[in-house]
Amino acid sequence: MSRLLSLSFFVLGALAQGTSPSYDYIIAGAGPAGIIVAERLAEAGVSVLLLERGNASTYASGGRSLVPWNNTLTQYDVPGVRHYIKNSFADKSEYCTDTPGNAGCILGGGTMVNQLAYIPPQNVDFDDKWPVGWKWTDVASAAERVHSLNPGSTNPSADGVHYDQTSYNAFANFFSAQGYTSVDAISEPNSKHDVYSHAPYNVKNGLVAGPVMTYLPMAQAMSNFKLQLHTKVIRAVRNGSTVTGVEVEVDGQRQIISLNNGGRVILASGVFSTPRILFNSGIGPNEQLQIVAGSKATTNVTLPASSDWINLPVGQGIKDHIIVTLNFNTTESVDFLDTSYFIKPSSNITDPYSHGNGILTQGYQRFTFWTSNTTSDGSVRYFQGTCYASGQNYVSMKLYLTHGLTSSGALGITAAGNTVYTVDPYLNTAEDKYAIASFIDNLLVQTRKADSTLIYSGPSTDTGASLSKVYTGGSHWVATAKMGTDDGRVNNGTSVVDLNLKVYGTDNLFVVDASMHPDLPTGNLQATVQVAAEAAAVKILALPKQQSLSSSSSSSSSATSSISTSSSSTSQLSSVSTTSSTSTQLSSSASSTLVTPTTSASTSSTSSSTSSTSSTNTAQPTNPTCPKSDGTTFTAKSGAVFLVECYVDRVGHDIAYVDVPTNRIADCVNKCDALPGCVDISMSGTACYMKGAVGEKIVNSKYIRGARRIS
Repeated sequence: MSRLLSLSFFVLGALAQGTSPSYDYIIAGAGPAGIIVAERLAEAGVSVLLLERGNASTYASGGRSLVPWNNTLTQYDVPGVRHYIKNSFADKSEYCTDTPGNAGCILGGGTMVNQLAYIPPQNVDFDDKWPVGWKWTDVASAAERVHSLNPGSTNPSADGVHYDQTSYNAFANFFSAQGYTSVDAISEPNSKHDVYSHAPYNVKNGLVAGPVMTYLPMAQAMSNFKLQLHTKVIRAVRNGSTVTGVEVEVDGQRQIISLNNGGRVILASGVFSTPRILFNSGIGPNEQLQIVAGSKATTNVTLPASSDWINLPVGQGIKDHIIVTLNFNTTESVDFLDTSYFIKPSSNITDPYSHGNGILTQGYQRFTFWTSNTTSDGSVRYFQGTCYASGQNYVSMKLYLTHGLTSSGALGITAAGNTVYTVDPYLNTAEDKYAIASFIDNLLVQTRKADSTLIYSGPSTDTGASLSKVYTGGSHWVATAKMGTDDGRVNNGTSVVDLNLKVYGTDNLFVVDASMHPDLPTGNLQATVQVAAEAAAVKILALPKQQSLSSSSSSSSSATSSISTSSSSTSQLSSVSTTSSTSTQLSSSASSTLVTPTTSASTSSTSSSTSSTSSTNTAQPTNPTCPKSDGTTFTAKSGAVFLVECYVDRVGHDIAYVDVPTNRIADCVNKCDALPGCVDISMSGTACYMKGAVGEKIVNSKYIRGARRIS
């Protein structure tokens, strides 16, 4: 396993006063969706400003909330301490204080505060209730792009060993006896009935993964991209249906950041804060806008004139997974490791971790299972169990009701400007109550048998109905600005954004985070958010170019990484002492260290010549395929000749995107040939990216196919 984390350049300064620049795209929120969309837009050459209200998180991103045993790792870097950050570390600034749930107000958003469960969506998660144009076949190529950078792992230790597995064994033995089979949750995402897996983690090269590691460094390598921390977006500034910029708060002071003419604002602040921004922008149910209007003395929020309010169902229909926690004694030995084992680890733990090995590469949970059933309303409801040791010979199961649930609620805003539930979203349909109660009842029957290896620890009077009354939310919220074709302004429509993610009634305001998801996935949300964000970037880039956007595509040519550069990003976990300033003005010296840096193979590959064709095979296949046609030429319909480059992408210069349903290189090349100025293509699945210049060569994953014009 390579361990050199690519150095990144993080420009984290405060807003310039007086002569602040304007941007083609302003993105509110640097969570997973915001980072991914910002990077893809920057690749297209437009100017992008990404705003985040919180602090830097990982050490490489400038974070300095260090673990006590290594001064080049933060509490957000180490998988093994994630479970303890809320209660066992001094810095708790990662959590929002103006939302009804534990939302992440930090660079990386929810990926920096969740429990690391990384569950790629199954096809049905999109096929059931996502609209046409967003079904699995439509987003599969986006999923491939995410997976190539951020694959997740059920076995994250570099030595291939699963650590601390006694609780896994106890659950595996029990569920095997119930007829469940073992799968790998990462490589078999569509196996979700009567199956179990080693817990899947959002971990890469021994560090917490996610877009802060895998996408942000690529964006930071482009001069047309800027990240600005400690900047809270208050509202979108509107002139009728057109957004002209955003109002932000920096160090208690309000400022306006302007769009270039024809620019766009993209909201990616999460399911609680995106609605707040919409409410403050005069977009939402009239009763919520009246609260904002009546609170100006407190919040200093200026709404548009009431005649310009857009009455959309923002906040209506919010959904979340439901969790009921069950505890069991075990008949076999199960070890329990207490908090100090992880937050004050001995050298026996930290030394292996410096090489990417050991228990600190894993999250807290050890075992995950899934199943489903069909209830009286005809719906298939899915269940997930996340399991771990909670005492010696004592284990716990967080039982989730997930995809297929029908309970929902509503979100509103207070006079103080905080978002709150106005209708609780949990277990408010009879079918959901029956589904989870009946599942628990069946589990109780099995764990009360004399020969069961798991023994329910509660009183014999407990039932599914009684136990399911004590629940918590899953913190996997969706649908506060739902996407759909039923425009929420008319005929009791339920949708806030259209299929291109543009807010109804606006010209240039978009939502790309989980707010727009119309339904819950089967597993934890973060992988689905990343897939949807990749697809969202494609949708937005495919919209007609607005002539007044700045022409800055040449600025992206300075990038030193492209779509899959971060797939070779690695960590450096040694105890190298670094005392860099905690100032927000940070440079490439910010980097996590596992081992002594060495030259990365992927770095050297980018410096190879991109113009030589001396070894070109002159055969001209009628339908080039990879890897067979690598290095051959293909003649387009106009007579132009393209050199096929399998598994190669080139940095920047994107000028257009089309979907090629045939998945043929030849068809993508001919699309490029017909587009004035196009000289290079990259294909990922059926996505055909057309480029106006031949950028620096990046060796990519097996999913990428390229071709560049040579005559």
